[in-house]
Amino acid sequence: MAANAVGIGLKFQHMQALVHLAHSVHSAQSAQAPDFLELHAENYMNAGGPLQDRLDELARCYPLSVHGVGLSLGSAEGIDPAHLERLARLVDHLNPALVSEHLAWSRLDGHSYNDLLPVPLTEESLRVLGDNIARTQDRLGRRLLVENPSLYVSLDNRFSETEFLQRLVEMTGCGLLFDVNNAYISAANLGRDLDAYLDEVPWAAVGEWHLAGHSLDAAGELYIDDHGSAVSEPVWQRYRQVLARRPGLPTLIEWDNRVPTLERWMQEVDLARRHQHAAHGPGADASTALAASASAQATGRAP
Repeated sequence: MAANAVGIGLKFQHMQALVHLAHSVHSAQSAQAPDFLELHAENYMNAGGPLQDRLDELARCYPLSVHGVGLSLGSAEGIDPAHLERLARLVDHLNPALVSEHLAWSRLDGHSYNDLLPVPLTEESLRVLGDNIARTQDRLGRRLLVENPSLYVSLDNRFSETEFLQRLVEMTGCGLLFDVNNAYISAANLGRDLDAYLDEVPWAAVGEWHLAGHSLDAAGELYIDDHGSAVSEPVWQRYRQVLARRPGLPTLIEWDNRVPTLERWMQEVDLARRHQHAAHGPGADASTALAASASAQATGRAP
């Protein structure tokens, strides 16, 4: 995958348009395309027929990232072997540039929950996650990127989040997917000093950025990681800040609810590229990208 690649999530309603867009770019027409596509693994584990044909066509047009949401790495019951096998078959077939999952659990007593539930940062959790990540990486035959969580409540933790991530990386050799929006809303919800948190992240292990929109609850007090809007201005600012920590990484713009048109989503891709240029381009005016994102809605309580 090219340095500073910017991608979008793969949605069914955009598949045909993305094929056409890739061909128009390759034929030297003026249209711009995302640099890569990220698909949620569980949506395509049982693909077949026309859907599989279209996915294979897109795999020929774009680099892919596979992002799991249901492996339940934090489950004390261990990884569901059938789920891991389905994920491995998908990864083997698509040969994506990146594979990632969440620092969370979502499975208990044979039941799967439609939520990414928080993991207490303790020695026991470290052992559980370490075993589950090691098993996943062994089956996939590649490094897994683990995403930092979005948090809403404080747990009885033994470690700070950054220390826990560092220990996890050292134990398993996994990488990290750093979600800037998750870091932002967790800081806001928990009263965390975001600058101090960013100073302690094990940046050498980070292999991808995620950016997404968020909302506030009805009381205007709790930040919700809903992926249902454009990236907010404070998150863009934090993105600019972390780009200097790990230059050249791919960036994924998430938008999973109230999914926009492909043209609107591509405006966010262009905006990410502007921020990258402002952060890394020779002689770039740092105000350029910030001015370009003036339409994004600031959430008002920037940590």
